[in-house]
Amino acid sequence: MTTTSAVSTSGSTSHVTGTISGLDTDALIEAAVAQKTARADTIDVKVTANQAKVAAYQTLQTLLQAVSDSMSSLAAAAYSSVSTTTNAFDEKQAYLTASDGSDATDILAISADSDAIAAAYDISVTQLAKAMKVASAAQGATAALGLDGVMSLSASGGTAVEITVTADMTLGGLASAINAQATASGVTATVITGAAGAQLVLSTSGANQQVTLSTVSGDDIGLGVGLTDAGGAFASVLQAAQPSIVVIDGLTVQGDSNELTDVVPGLSISLLQATTAGQSVTLDIEANYDDIKTSITDFVSAYNALRAFVTTNQTVGSDGAVADDAVLFADSILRDAGRQLNAVLSGAPSSAGDEVANLADLGISFDADNQLVLSSETTLDNLLLTDLASVASFFETRFTADNANLKLLKNATALSFDFALDVTAVDGTIAGVSVNGDSSLFTVSGSLITGAKGTIYEGLSFALASATSGTIAVKIDQGFANRITSLLNGFANTTSGVIQTQIASLEDIDASLTTKADEIRGDAEDYRARLVARYAAMETELYAAQTLQSQIEAILGASSDDDS
Repeated sequence: MTTTSAVSTSGSTSHVTGTISGLDTDALIEAAVAQKTARADTIDVKVTANQAKVAAYQTLQTLLQAVSDSMSSLAAAAYSSVSTTTNAFDEKQAYLTASDGSDATDILAISADSDAIAAAYDISVTQLAKAMKVASAAQGATAALGLDGVMSLSASGGTAVEITVTADMTLGGLASAINAQATASGVTATVITGAAGAQLVLSTSGANQQVTLSTVSGDDIGLGVGLTDAGGAFASVLQAAQPSIVVIDGLTVQGDSNELTDVVPGLSISLLQATTAGQSVTLDIEANYDDIKTSITDFVSAYNALRAFVTTNQTVGSDGAVADDAVLFADSILRDAGRQLNAVLSGAPSSAGDEVANLADLGISFDADNQLVLSSETTLDNLLLTDLASVASFFETRFTADNANLKLLKNATALSFDFALDVTAVDGTIAGVSVNGDSSLFTVSGSLITGAKGTIYEGLSFALASATSGTIAVKIDQGFANRITSLLNGFANTTSGVIQTQIASLEDIDASLTTKADEIRGDAEDYRARLVARYAAMETELYAAQTLQSQIEAILGASSDDDS
C-alpha cells in the first residue's frame, strides 16, 4: 500500500510527509538550509564576541571612574570668583573637649564649613534661650467657655492675629483657633489636663520672645479663661522668656535662640545645656583629616581593583594560550589607559614640593604584584597632622596669573602650563588672544577664553573681567588628583570618553551584523520553502506514476485472466 506525499508544518518549519521515494527529504532540506545559514552562524559568533568585549569595556569604564572618583574630593576646585565648590582640604572638623572630662557633646553641637578658620576656642554656656510659656486657670476640658469676643495675640517679632471666640467654644476649640494662625503670630497653644482640670498653655515658637494678648471686642477672653488677671497681666507664667548667653574666649555673646550661626564665621553652634560652675568646653577647629585620609585609601583600593582587572586581561596560560576571561587581551585602550595612569603614579606632579613629591613620600608603595599598599600608615598620619599644606600641594593644582581679573574656570587637562597670554582689548572687550604670536590656540566669546580643540590648551577655559590690552603671565601646576581625574575622564566619561566611543562603535557593528544574520536566515527559510515545495511535487509525481503503474499492472493482469 502506498501513501501520497504532503506538507506538514511544526512551528515555523515545514516538512514533507508520506514520502514514497525512499529519500530522507527532511535531512536533505536541513543540510541545504544549514549550508545557507552557515554564514549567519559565523556572524553570531562575532556578535557574541563583541558583546563580551562591550561588557569588559563597561567594567573597565566603571573601574577607571572609581579611581577618578576617589581623587575628585582632593582635586582643586575651580578658581572662579563666583564658585562655591570646595574640596576635602577646605573642609573643617570640630572637636569638643569638656574641662572636667565629661561628654562635651551634651553641652554643644558644632558644624563647621570651609569658611571656618583652624583655631581653638574656650566656650562656657551661662544660660539657654527659653520660650515664654503662660497658663490659664484650670477648668472643664469639654465645657463651653461661654465667652463671645475677639482677642489679639502675637509673640515678639510675630504678626498680631485676631482670634474669634464664640460662647459654645471649648478650651480645645480655642487652642485649635490659636494654632490655625500660629505661623503668623508665633504663638502656639496646648491643652494640658491634670487632676484639677484642663489648662490652656500658650508658648512662643521662638526663644526670648514675649506673648502679647489684648481684647479687640466683646468679652475679655484672656480674663475669662484665666490667662490674665484684672489688670491685664498674665496670671500664671510657667516660664519666662530669656536669651541665650555664652562666653567665647572671655567675650559674652547674647542671642535670641540656642542656634548661633553668625557669631564665629564658618561655625554653627547649637547650645544644648548650660555649663556648670567652673566648667568650660574647648572647641578645636581643624582640617577634616578623616575625609582626606579616606580619599587616599579609597584611591589605593580603587587602583588595586583596576590593576586586578588589567592583570586578568593580560593573562597567558602555561601553554602560551590566552586565557578565556582575557577578553581585552592586547587591547589598545586598556594598554593606553594603564600606561598613562602608571606614568602619573610613578612621577611627581609639578604642583608638588620637596616634602611630598611622590606617593612614596605619603607612605604608599607598589608590592611585587604591582598593587598599591599603604606601607607606612604612620608616615601618612604624621603628614596629615603636621604638614597638611605639603599634602594638599601634592594633590591640588596651583593656578597663578599676574592679572587678578583672569580666573581659571575649567581645568580638564592633565598638562601643566607656563605661558604668556597676549590680550588685545577694545573698549574693555576682548578682541583677540594669542600665545607666542599664535592666535589659533584660544577662542574668545565675550569674556570667556577657551582652549581651542586639538591644541594643547584644549580643556582649559578662563574668564577675563575688565579686559585691557597686555600680556598676562599664566602658570598652571597640575596636582596629582587633577591629573588623575582629567586623564581618566578622557577614557571613562560615559558620554564622550574613548571607551564609550568604542562601545558605541561595537554596538553599531553588532546591530548591523544582527540585521545581516536575520536577512541570511530569512533567505534560508525562503529557500527551505522552495525545497519543501519541490520535494513535495516530486513525491506527488512519483505517487502518480506509481498509481499509473498499478493501474497498468491491474489491466494487464485482467487481460491474462481473460485469455485463459
